[in-house]
Amino acid sequence: MKNEKARSNRENGKIEKSLGFMSSNSNSNAKIRFYLCRHGQSEFNAKGILQGHLESPLSPLGITQAQALALKAKLWEISYIVSSHLGRAQQTAHICAEFLNKEIHHSQRIEPQSTAELAERHLGAWQGKAVAQLTEFHQFNTLCYQQTHLTPPNSLEPDNSPERINSLERIISLGKSESTDAVRQRMQQALRNIAQTTGVNADSSSRELNVLVISHGDALACLMSQFTQPIALNNTQGMLLTYHHDKLQWGGLID
Repeated sequence: MKNEKARSNRENGKIEKSLGFMSSNSNSNAKIRFYLCRHGQSEFNAKGILQGHLESPLSPLGITQAQALALKAKLWEISYIVSSHLGRAQQTAHICAEFLNKEIHHSQRIEPQSTAELAERHLGAWQGKAVAQLTEFHQFNTLCYQQTHLTPPNSLEPDNSPERINSLERIISLGKSESTDAVRQRMQQALRNIAQTTGVNADSSSRELNVLVISHGDALACLMSQFTQPIALNNTQGMLLTYHHDKLQWGGLID
C-alpha cells in the first residue's frame, strides 16, 4: 500500500513539474473543462485483442482518427493535453498537440504530458488474448460496472471444481488486475491533480480552462459509471466533465 501511494505521488509530481506549476493547497475558483477521449485505433484494437497495460501502436486508421480528433480539439480551444502513459494514448496526444501548435498561435506551445493514473484497466491474464475466445470476459464486461469490486483473473489456469464452474468467483481475484472501483478512484484523482496544477493558470477574467485528456475505453467507462450508465466509446469518442469548486460534474457525451 505504501509503495503504491508513493508511486502515485511520484506520478502526480511529474504532472505538476512538467506543466510548470506548483501545487496549491488553496482552492482555485477556475472552471476546468475536461474533454476526455479514447485514443485512436491501435493494432490490437484492429485485431480484436485485449490490451490492458500491453503496448500496441496506432494503426493507420488510428492515426487518421487522431488527426480528426485534433480538428475537434481546435474548436474546443484546448490549452493543455494530458494522456495515459501507454503508447497508443501518448501517440494520439502528440498528434493532437502537433496539429494545435501549427494551427493556433499560443504564447506557449502545448507540450502533452502523461501519467499512469489515466491508464487502461489492468486486465490481468486476459491481456494479449483475443476477445472472441474469452467467454468470461463478456460476462465480466456485463457486470463489472454494477458489481464494482469484480476484477479480471490473474491466471487462466483451469479450475474444474464443481462449486466454481459457471461461477463469477473465477473472475474475482487479488493482484495486478483492477476492479471498476480502483480504476474509477485513480481516474478521478488524476483529474483533480491536473485541475489543481492547471487551474492556477486560468485567465484571470474568464477563470476557465479547457484540457484534452487521452485515455482508454474501459478506463473511461469506469469513470463514466460514477455519473451515468456507461457505454463503450469508439476510438477518439469521449465525454465532458467539468471541475469546479473541488467537484467533478458530468457534462455529457461528445462525438
